[in-house]
Amino acid sequence: MRRAGNILIVSAGILFLSGCGGMTLPSFGSASSAESAEHFIYRGHDFGPGRNVDYRQGVLDGCKTARGIYTKSHASFRGNEDYKAGWEHGRLHCKT
Repeated sequence: MRRAGNILIVSAGILFLSGCGGMTLPSFGSASSAESAEHFIYRGHDFGPGRNVDYRQGVLDGCKTARGIYTKSHASFRGNEDYKAGWEHGRLHCKT
């Protein structure tokens, strides 16, 4: 492991650190092959790599629901397995 400026290089991978303390919001843009391997982290929980936009929206909606603001696309929940899995995981992991 070596340190170069604000970048910490670890033998198992690269971890980028910056001096900013702001929260990174989830990305909903189109993902390149490099981006699709990035982990989806929301509210301090790592939901895993390669999560698509439907899963990510499900997590956001499930987290809102867990915090007391019921949010769910019933059509997506019934017909989209990625959204449904994201909603369930978000609701489970965002309980306060």
